Amino acid sequence: MIKDYLRLFRSSHWVKNLFLFAAPFFGGVFFREETMLNAIPVFIAFSLGASSVYIINDILDIKNDQAHPEKKKRPIASGRVSKGHAELISVALILISFVLSFSINAVYFYYVLGYFIIQIAYSAYLKNVPIMDIFSIASGFVIRVLAGGAAFNVTVSHWLLLTMFMISLVLASGKRLSEVGLLNKIADEHRKSLTFYSVSVLKQILLISASASLMSYALYTVEQYQSLIYTIPVVTIGLFRYIMLADSGAGDPTEALTKDKWLALTVLAWLLLIGMIRYS
Repeated sequence: MIKDYLRLFRSSHWVKNLFLFAAPFFGGVFFREETMLNAIPVFIAFSLGASSVYIINDILDIKNDQAHPEKKKRPIASGRVSKGHAELISVALILISFVLSFSINAVYFYYVLGYFIIQIAYSAYLKNVPIMDIFSIASGFVIRVLAGGAAFNVTVSHWLLLTMFMISLVLASGKRLSEVGLLNKIADEHRKSLTFYSVSVLKQILLISASASLMSYALYTVEQYQSLIYTIPVVTIGLFRYIMLADSGAGDPTEALTKDKWLALTVLAWLLLIGMIRYS
């Protein structure tokens, strides 16, 4: 029973909130004392807000999740957690998130609030609108980067922001590509927007986004810290690996990062290289 309630939080998806640390990490201030002291409350505040959104999405999406081969096992869709209890937990989480966010600083709070509003709009309507659903998913990653910059008082480079935006489109389109491939003929029973996508269109969106993200990252390395250019081959390997995973039906960003050892090792190698170059 307790395990089912904890599953509502989708804590495995909190890995996405590491985007909060992109600005201070790339900016060379991640290991400063003030950054390290704020890291935990910043992460928890956003994570609780995100979990609140996940619960609301599960409540609104009960019937569609029951038609999905994997999502039907979720606590609310399976009936193991009642809708009423889930609603109370969601309200409690978002209130704690808002209070904690505001205690960090007002700008960070507004980003958390903006994330909450956009994702609720996504859950209630935009997820059924083709293209807008992809951009709504991508916006969540971009807001995390901007929120991290606000929380740690780091200016986010325009090229870094563009890179993160394009990578977000890669992850969002890869997720949709996997869903279309997995659900096939019953896609319309799970989500209306999936009926408007073909595998070929999603592959084109994925490849365009991946190309643009690689180009913008290359320009970021030249603008910000030229030695970072040596990390481009590793980034390229990571992008190629993710494209392959998305094409095989394993493109959910969280599952791809946590379950595919080669992608995880590539990301780890990339972060270690940046750390060695940026902090040596």
